[in-house]
Amino acid sequence: MKIPVQISRVFTALLFVFSGMVKLNDPSGFAIKLNEYFDVFAADVSQKQDSIQIQLMDGARVLQQSAFQIFSADKVQPLNIRVSSTPAVSSDSSGSTDSVDVKSGKNARKKKQKASRKIYSLKLNATYKDFPAGEMVFQPQDSGAKAMAVVRCVVAGKTIYQKDIHFESSNNAEFKADLQLEPYVKKEGALHGFFLGMKKYSLYFSIGFCALEVILGFALLVGWNITFTSVSMLLLIVFFTFLTGYSWIYNKVTDCGCFGDFIKLKPKESFIKDLVLTGLILVIVFGRSYIKPWFSKGFGWKFMGVISLLSVAFGWLCYLYLPVWDFLPYKQGNDIHKIMTEVPKGMRSSDSIQMLFVLEKGNDSVSVTTKEYTDGYEKFEKEGWKYRRRIDKVIVEGYKSPIHDFAISDPKTGTDLKDSFLHSKGYKLLWIFTYTDKGYDGANPEISEIYRWSQQSKVAFYPVTASSPEPSAAYVKTHKLPFNFLSADQKMLMTLARYNPTLYLFKNAVVVDKWSGRNLPSVNKLKKLTSK
Repeated sequence: MKIPVQISRVFTALLFVFSGMVKLNDPSGFAIKLNEYFDVFAADVSQKQDSIQIQLMDGARVLQQSAFQIFSADKVQPLNIRVSSTPAVSSDSSGSTDSVDVKSGKNARKKKQKASRKIYSLKLNATYKDFPAGEMVFQPQDSGAKAMAVVRCVVAGKTIYQKDIHFESSNNAEFKADLQLEPYVKKEGALHGFFLGMKKYSLYFSIGFCALEVILGFALLVGWNITFTSVSMLLLIVFFTFLTGYSWIYNKVTDCGCFGDFIKLKPKESFIKDLVLTGLILVIVFGRSYIKPWFSKGFGWKFMGVISLLSVAFGWLCYLYLPVWDFLPYKQGNDIHKIMTEVPKGMRSSDSIQMLFVLEKGNDSVSVTTKEYTDGYEKFEKEGWKYRRRIDKVIVEGYKSPIHDFAISDPKTGTDLKDSFLHSKGYKLLWIFTYTDKGYDGANPEISEIYRWSQQSKVAFYPVTASSPEPSAAYVKTHKLPFNFLSADQKMLMTLARYNPTLYLFKNAVVVDKWSGRNLPSVNKLKKLTSK
């Protein structure tokens, strides 16, 4: 028993220290993974809300119907209806009737003119939350006052709004309504709010969990307080095993971030790793009597105190001043355009897919390949098999570039600036302020000076944010910045900038260097870098 315990002890201790250090090197990255888990758990325990049905009707006949999910945050949502009707046909119909002239007693033909009638072509368009809710164009047979189009909103079988629109009084009309959805929103439970509330502490959880891995790894290695250490390790690995098992079974978080971006593991691989570790730690728990401490009790406490402080400090510094070891695709020296477009040798450029056709006959079903379906089509048809659906089965996965969502756009004009950024020659600066309401404001004077220098030196400057145009414009005005922000995807920016904000220097599409907003380079340093 002694030898297995010692082998398990050394292997587990080193793996804990290694895993913890890799993640402490990039605590923001692990915090992003924790956020994914919190979102998944919140979604899984959330109430299943009803849908709102937007129905477009010609009288009592439903012509179109669109369904929209109601969310827990919905209270009052806008519905816009636009209607235009134009005369399609004008018809004047006249008829003759025979009548008797009472005075003369003679038949006399009198012409009775029927009223002229217009037939209208009606176009009705509805939008819900600025999303298309339906459009219909039709010509009613009767354009009298009683003919109408109807827009109806239904939730859980109950009509919450109805608008009757008369054809002849609806030329280019626009109707707006505020749909009161709050009474139909099911209240979320305490767990849902708990998981969403945890997101704001994800960075602290990240540093805490990763530091704990390092601390427990060293504690096991030196034999410090072995009962407490081994039981704590068991509880921690059971927690991680639950997370990776959940990811694998439900395919929710496809990368648990066990080793950050240094080693990417699929959920199944992570789960198996954690099961193995659980077994090793159980060996340690039951054989802890064979583990003797390296140091005296007093020195052990001092040693572990220093390890704890260093672990937390290392993680916090890596958050504030960017990772010491950069394993991200945007690391120094990488050509991001090359990474985006080139497929490594020996890798497939796309997935290898096998198409299966599902055929049904009564209660029976069968799946056949494309060749079997094509060759036996007549046979299947004669035997009464009916095609129901197609299943695309991935046989061999193709190469997925680690940079696939790079995009920059001008929010004012909608212009896509990705190609101009990637293909333009020379030096360029990328100033990333992922969220203008959550970032470090102390860098604003320095970045303003860097911007003015870039304009004088003809170095392109791209300030980007994931915040919407209104708050980002307000931020620029409040802090008197000499530039306006461009727009980019949140996930892309969080991969680029582990600290908010972060500055990148590119030459062509190659990363020259990058700096945290707390440690921006001087203008003189940038002059030297861009003079090479």
